[in-house]
Amino acid sequence: MTPVIGIKADTVPRTARAFGCAALAAAALGLCGAGAAAAATPAPPAPAALSTAQLTAGRAAAGSDATLKVLDDFFAHAPSHGGATAGHAAKDATTHLSGDSVAVYALNPDFVSGKAGAPVARAGYVATKAVSATGQTASVWSRRTADGWKVVNIASGSDETDYAARAGGDGTAFREPQINAWYVLRGDRVLPLNTEAKATVGAAGESVAAYYAHVHSAYGDKLPGSSYAREGYAGGFGTAAAKAAAGSKATATGDTAATTTTTATTSAAHGPGGSTTVAALAGTAALLGLTGVLTRRRLLRR
Repeated sequence: MTPVIGIKADTVPRTARAFGCAALAAAALGLCGAGAAAAATPAPPAPAALSTAQLTAGRAAAGSDATLKVLDDFFAHAPSHGGATAGHAAKDATTHLSGDSVAVYALNPDFVSGKAGAPVARAGYVATKAVSATGQTASVWSRRTADGWKVVNIASGSDETDYAARAGGDGTAFREPQINAWYVLRGDRVLPLNTEAKATVGAAGESVAAYYAHVHSAYGDKLPGSSYAREGYAGGFGTAAAKAAAGSKATATGDTAATTTTTATTSAAHGPGGSTTVAALAGTAALLGLTGVLTRRRLLRR
């Protein structure tokens, strides 16, 4: 072996080994540091909240005389409550709003696509619970339009306010509309609020990173602008959502089990009774200027 200047030949292997061990140790520390950094990845930004003024405006639209008139007819013709006479059983009571109006959040397409800094969910509208004279409930959806705050949909039941209440003010309740899964986002954890959510993230929930892997795999190629969306299949994302809600096409991402069906399609699915409902509600909905649809939710296990 050729001696190295300044180092005896017989010490080179030992020195080399010592240097190699030091290098490996340093590398190991570096890897550990990288792991610690990964583990300390900050939670994603919280979804932007609606202001008190926006919530108030949304509630005002939900509580207008025109909306309450539509609600009376909506409740009166609810097929699960005895048809057209159900809403007139208690003449001394009136349809009224109940509880706080809440911002309703849904899975954010930007998060699904992997856009840097995108929050998991985004606010879509304000929901207000309405209760009939006979105790039936409905969720009134309001959102800001070019003409101000308007009611855009009335759905049977009160999922939106119920799940917001289940979040208990700790985190943001949001919905993955393609499978009707409701979650609460708390820091870097996505926790389930209903059965559909448990099937996705487990009873204990999962990290935001793991949830991203799920939604990106399921919907990453079905976002607005994709061929899937252009063909009208992208229920829950983009303008195709309205078509999906109206039953024009079922999606391959779980919309065949969606929780709402439109009154406009009830006649085709359930016979003459549906036609009566549509006829009875069409006039009052026109008075309100509904830009969405009146919907009846299917009953699901929670």
